[in-house]
This record gives sequence, structure tokens and C-alpha cells, in this order.
Amino acid sequence: MSIAAKRVVFCGAGTVYPGREPHLWSPRTTMGKIVERALGPLGYQMEIDLRGFGPANPRLVAGGEADLGAYGGDQLCWAYQGKFDFHEDGPLANLRILASIHFPAWLGVAARWETGITDLAQIKERQLPVRIVGANGPQYRMILEHHGLSRKMIESWGGKFLRSTGTPLTWYITSGDYDLIMDPVYTAYTPEARHWWEASVRHELRFLPLPEDLIQRICEETGGDPGAIPHQLMRGVVGDIPSVARSPHAIYGRDDLPEDFAYLLAKTLDEERHLFREVFLPYSYDPGTVARPMGIPLHSGAQRYYREVGYLP
Repeated sequence: MSIAAKRVVFCGAGTVYPGREPHLWSPRTTMGKIVERALGPLGYQMEIDLRGFGPANPRLVAGGEADLGAYGGDQLCWAYQGKFDFHEDGPLANLRILASIHFPAWLGVAARWETGITDLAQIKERQLPVRIVGANGPQYRMILEHHGLSRKMIESWGGKFLRSTGTPLTWYITSGDYDLIMDPVYTAYTPEARHWWEASVRHELRFLPLPEDLIQRICEETGGDPGAIPHQLMRGVVGDIPSVARSPHAIYGRDDLPEDFAYLLAKTLDEERHLFREVFLPYSYDPGTVARPMGIPLHSGAQRYYREVGYLP
């Protein structure tokens, strides 16, 4: 670990093009740049490791290849518990939360208006060969199962699950080669989420509410809170759409992170909280919830700071 020498490796995500500057566009890398700006005046040098896409993020931190990372709180909890995407890893029990940062995001489900789909159950009733953008991860598997559906069943009717491997999701949107989008939605036009905004501009979408009992099950088993995609977030959201509000993003490290550094980082992020408002993503620092552990222990150094300033009992 290089913390003693004031060198910090932050696990972000991005793309490196030969002869060009790295493409630093992910929410994880954006969080890393905020931390870099906060610690820079204190003499710390930050290296952002761009390999931290998806589940690789907590794996690199837990394995000691990075000092800090940023990840969705629900998925980070899966890593800590060794479930869902991290079942084969086993619990990454050395992870520790340093700060929970608000990032408005919801589970989105929308159908092209032309399909006539007003309820996902109609797909099974009519055996529709729908082309679905996304539908990845345990939360969307639960949504399909609730409506009597599975990937195997939909593919048996001639349907397809469109993946981003080799083909950007926006290609399916601009070509019109899709019927449904089942993917997290948040309030920013990023390469990771721009297919939602492109689709809502180019096509008429019908956003589908999630049933209340399904929302409760997803929250209990995977994390998050009952919520709603807010009215007019984008074209087609004609009212508050009941859904699951995803957990805040977490800045996190390991249990062997020096306590004094964890204390300093928590304190500096609090004092420089304006930095979260100066990026293109809707991050926000809330003293009332920054110490929210989300099923993962707070680092003892961060916990000490939050207790001193009254953010923890």
C-alpha cells in the first residue's frame, strides 16, 4: 500500500485509446476525480485504475490492487456477502465503507409504444418474440420471474437479449432494433446510460410500473428502497413510475486502510462537499446519510470522524 507515501490508487473505469487521452467517463472514475481534487491540496497523488468495470471494482480493491474504489451500494453489499455476481468469489469481507454519496438511480422498464405492451405478463400470454436491451443482473431476473418469464422462455419464442459486448447499446436504439429496455436509469447522459435518453427522444416509450410486492422483494433481497422514477425525468415518464430506488454510491476501501487516512478522507470529503456538485453526474453529499453502512461496516477511521461531528449517534 502506498498511502504512507501519499500515493493513492483509486479503482475507476474507462477506456484507453492508443495515442489519445484515456476516456474517463464512468461514474466510478468521476468519483475518483472528486477524491483526487479533495486530497490533492493535501499533497496526495492519485492514480486512477481504469480496469474497475462492474464486479472487477470490488475485486481489485479487496485483492489489494487498488486502495479505494466507488461502486453502487447494493452491488458492493453483494460483494461483501459473496452473493449474486460474487457467488464464486465468496465474501469479500475486508471491504469497508468510507462515505455513502447520493446518486439518484432507479430500475427502469420501458416498452416501445408500438408493441402495445402495458404489462410484462402480456409477453408470456402472447409468447411475444421481444428484443430486450439489458435485463442483466439479479434484480431484472426477479422482475422477469415475477411475470412468469425467463431468458430461455423468451429466446424459445424467437426473442433476443441485446448485449453491449462488441455492440454499443445505443446502436440498437438508433437502429430501432429493440422492443423493450430493462436497465437502470439515472439523471445523466453518459455513455453507460445514454441509450435511455436516445430512445426517449427517437421513439415513443411506455414506462412500466413495478408491482408493489415485487418492489418489496427486490429491496429485501438485493438492496435499495421503494421509490419512483420521477415525472418528466425524460420523455415518456408521464407520472411518477413506481420502481426501486437504488442504494447510494459508496466510496470504500479495505479494513487495513490506515485509520488516520480514513479519518482524513472522511473529514476532507465533508469539508469539500461542494466538489460533488461540480461534476456532470447528480452526486450529492448528505451529512444525514453519509455514514450509512448499507450492510457493510464503516471503516473505523471514518466512523471516528462521523461520531465526532455528530453524523453518527
